[in-house]
Parts: sequence; C-alpha cells; structure tokens
Amino acid sequence: MDLRNKSHINIGIKMLLWMMGVLCFTAVRAQDPHFSQYFAHPLYINPAFAGANECPRINIGYRNQWPNIAGGFSTMSVSYDQHIHAIRGGLGAKVFADIQGGGTYRNISASVMYSYRFKLGRNFSLRLAAEAAYVNRYANWTSLTFPDQFDPMLGLVRPTTDEDLSQTPLDRHYADFAVGALGYNDYFYVGLSVNHLSRPDEGFMGVQRLAIKYTAHVGGVIYFKKVYNTKRSEKDISLSPNLIFTQQGKFEELSYGLYLNVYPMVVGVWYRHNFTNSDALIALLGFEYKGVKIAYSYDVCVSQLRKSGGAHEVSLGFRLPCQEKQKLRKVQAVPCPSF
Repeated sequence: MDLRNKSHINIGIKMLLWMMGVLCFTAVRAQDPHFSQYFAHPLYINPAFAGANECPRINIGYRNQWPNIAGGFSTMSVSYDQHIHAIRGGLGAKVFADIQGGGTYRNISASVMYSYRFKLGRNFSLRLAAEAAYVNRYANWTSLTFPDQFDPMLGLVRPTTDEDLSQTPLDRHYADFAVGALGYNDYFYVGLSVNHLSRPDEGFMGVQRLAIKYTAHVGGVIYFKKVYNTKRSEKDISLSPNLIFTQQGKFEELSYGLYLNVYPMVVGVWYRHNFTNSDALIALLGFEYKGVKIAYSYDVCVSQLRKSGGAHEVSLGFRLPCQEKQKLRKVQAVPCPSF
C-alpha cells in the first residue's frame, strides 16, 4: 500500500469517528417525513449510498399516509445515482416533495451529493459523502379554517378573529446540507447520516430552526443459495436483517425488519416504534426482474391512529446498463435490500 492510499484511509477513519461522536453527544429537535420502503430510497437515508451500486440506477416512490383522514400526507421522491471511477466516488441527485392538507402545505427540495470511496482492505469499503439541497416550503393561508369560524347551527360562516396573514408571504426558500458515512463488505454494512447541519430557519412568522436529524443504520445478508461463488446476484436466495435508528429533536424512532429474497420475489416485514409508543407494522411485497423492481407496502397502524387507514406506499426502480469501462472495473456494491 502506497503512502497516498494510507493517507486517504487515515482521513476516512478520522471523519467517521468524528461523525459518530456527533451522534452520541449532540442534542437535537424536530421531525422529518419518512418512507416505509427504506431502501427503495437509499439517498434519502444516507447520501453515502450515492454510487454504492454496480451500475447507475433510478428510484421512484410515492407514499400516501393516513388516507382516511382529510388532508393526509402525500410524499414523493425521485433519485438517480452512479459510481464514476474517474472521480473515485459516486454522484447522486434527488427531488423530494411532501404535500399536506390537500396542498395547503408543501415542502419541495432538490439536492445533489457526492460520495468518496476509500478501499480499506481487500473486501471492505468506506464511503464518505456530502449533500447540498435547495428547499422551498409553502403554506396557503386562504385554505385554512379556524375554530372561531364555525357556528354551532350554520357551520362555517364567521370570519376568523385570528391575525390575518393572507398578505404575508408564507413562502420560505433556503439551502440545506447533510453528510454521511457508509462502511461495508460483501455481507455486512453500517452507516450514519447527519441532516440539516446548518439548522436552516424554516419559520413563516418568526425564527424556527430546523433540528438536526441523525440516522444510524446497520444490516447484512445471509445467503442460503448463491448463483455465483463470489458475485452478488438478484437471483440469490437470501435473508436480510436490518435496523434503523433516527433521532431528531425529542423524537426518536427505531425500525427493524427482515427481507426474504426468492427470485424474482421479495417479501419483507418491519416494525417501527419510538421508546414509549408503537407506530406501525409494515408488510412489503416486491418483484425484481432484469434490473426492474417494483414493490408495494402497507403500514398497519398499531397506535391510537388505527382508524387513519395506515399508509400505502409504492416504489419503482431501474438498474441502468453499466458503461463498458464500468464493466471492466467492478464496483463493490452495498449488500442492502432493494426495498
């Protein structure tokens, strides 16, 4: 190993340790939207997943949460990423939209990310990543109603006595930043991401700092049958256990799940909760064939919101053809699930 490679490895290890220290000792606040098909949106979990696949890929997803409640939540994400040998890492781009109250409130962002790959031994890789995003948050004041507008007999007839903000621009634009780390071999991976590093002000009428979000995840794959001796294939029969922990402000969430891959079908089950209340039991069914994957999942609500209708989620993914040079120089892929 030459001095240049040793220097890269030392820098990578120091940065990973620093990020773990931040996770352990920093207090945070707030809560972001989430998906239940976690790995159908790898760049949303951790920017270090950018380029951590053998070939370029596109991931598309849609989530409809609490459909039985008027003005529920609709969340969408589209992402693209690939590894580029010339820059020794991966590039990724993501567009994210969260719509609430039938469009009364929306949060839309577009981001780009870069992950640098360190080779730490024959079968272990470390990726360190940075992400920059442009975010727009908008609220339509004229679509809101307030309790003092309702008459017990006639319904919605009165003007509100609250402050009229219809002329106030409820429209925020700001930059947001994140970093991530991902270590993995052919059978195991562990990662950490830190979002909202600059704690941007997202308040409409006053300063309201967005809390930093920390996500730690770990998982692996247990093979029952491999098509090839060394190369990973979607046709392998395998079991994949995973765990994801998120902390943002006073909110903490723990999710653990298991996937069974029997080509071309993938079956998964997750359980999500915080440390005081249960949230949802998640069932997933997916198919993956010749680089195309599609999945549906349903959140069975086990909290007090049982009548909310849970959440429906669908995802669609495409593995694009590798470039000729990419085929000659194999990329070590992360052994994480497809969904």
